[in-house]
Amino acid sequence: MAERMSDNLVRARLRDTTNEPLDDDVVTPTKRRRFPELLLGLLLVFGGALAGVVVLQSSSDQLVVVGAARDLSRGSVLTREDVVAIEVGALPKGSITLAADAGALLGMRMLVDLPAGMPIAPHVVTDQELLGSTEALIPLALDHRAVPSGLGRGDMVRIVISFPNQGVDAPRPEVLAETVEVFDVEIPDDFGDVIRVTVRANADIAVDIARADRVQLMKVAGS
Repeated sequence: MAERMSDNLVRARLRDTTNEPLDDDVVTPTKRRRFPELLLGLLLVFGGALAGVVVLQSSSDQLVVVGAARDLSRGSVLTREDVVAIEVGALPKGSITLAADAGALLGMRMLVDLPAGMPIAPHVVTDQELLGSTEALIPLALDHRAVPSGLGRGDMVRIVISFPNQGVDAPRPEVLAETVEVFDVEIPDDFGDVIRVTVRANADIAVDIARADRVQLMKVAGS
């Protein structure tokens, strides 16, 4: 009995000294739970599937549009060599021209400089000649009797100016020498008599128009 107590005392002192469990004190560890690892695996699988859906959706938003095949300068007329099909993401409708409509751009004139690879939007081209250095767009507010019937954009006209009546010395009506192009015509509603016509002409004509009392347009035959 004394011998067993002595052995127990020795074992207790050894345990206190080394802080290590003896054979009789070793406890078999319990099996670790794998729930966190399983949850992490499910999250990775779900995240991968979601990323695949996003990539598929992004690829379906690609559009084939008309782009500049090379650097295009303002005033140049578009030819087949100037345009190329490019893929872009979702963009506002007015900022692109679909590749299927590329033919509508041929023969158009660039209004701006455009670098190669950029989409060609409908608003950066025109079918009109660009204004020359001495040209201007001159707006006219005319009585409906001073505008030829059926006048439309692109028609060529002559401008007739009349001066205030100052008796026998008053200047006679004058037909300006230059034939000008009608840039735009705005027909009034039923309650207005004024027709607004914008002509493209030499800027000097604006001076003659400004000093006139009355302005009338004559349509040039064949235009």
